[in-house]
Amino acid sequence: MSGYPTMAEAADAVPALLAAAPGRLVACEGMNSRIVDLVRAKGSPVPDLPRGQGWLFAEVAGKDTPDAVRRLVAAAAALDTRLVDDRREAAALWRIREDGAGLAGRSLPTPAYGGWEDAAVPPEHLGAWLRDFEELLRAHGLQGVPYGHFGDGCVHCRIDFPFRPGDPASAAVFREFMTACATRLRDYRGTRPPPGTSQ
Repeated sequence: MSGYPTMAEAADAVPALLAAAPGRLVACEGMNSRIVDLVRAKGSPVPDLPRGQGWLFAEVAGKDTPDAVRRLVAAAAALDTRLVDDRREAAALWRIREDGAGLAGRSLPTPAYGGWEDAAVPPEHLGAWLRDFEELLRAHGLQGVPYGHFGDGCVHCRIDFPFRPGDPASAAVFREFMTACATRLRDYRGTRPPPGTSQ
């Protein structure tokens, strides 16, 4: 587990981690302090995390795991790292990610909705995309708590779109935001179908 000043900076480190342990990462998940704060506010315990406001959880398995872990730590360029080899503590950390993901959709002042889930970019563009995504949220007056499968360049986020029952015009911000995100994602070659499939 590695800590960074921001979630976007954690995302910047992902390509180096993938290169340091090719094919060895069972998981490479990203989250930030907003999710951890939600879990704490609910009264759930949070194990010690490395210094930072954004984190990568990298899980490795196999015979040469100690060597792979050393390579990952060296490549992480993190503020702080922490090796977790106790199964119970590892399970508690994964629970933060799982519980926080659910809380993220219910903790904003207004209801949050799906609709922009699983947007993905090649991992080498993930940090830049997260910065752009946060900028797009601000520009449209929206809030969300992103997290995701950073090893796959995938980001999840439920967003407080201002839908009003019986008012079709209230979908305008949703439409504008989705169009702006899709346009920006195109610059990163994001959310593309696998080769050989129809578009």
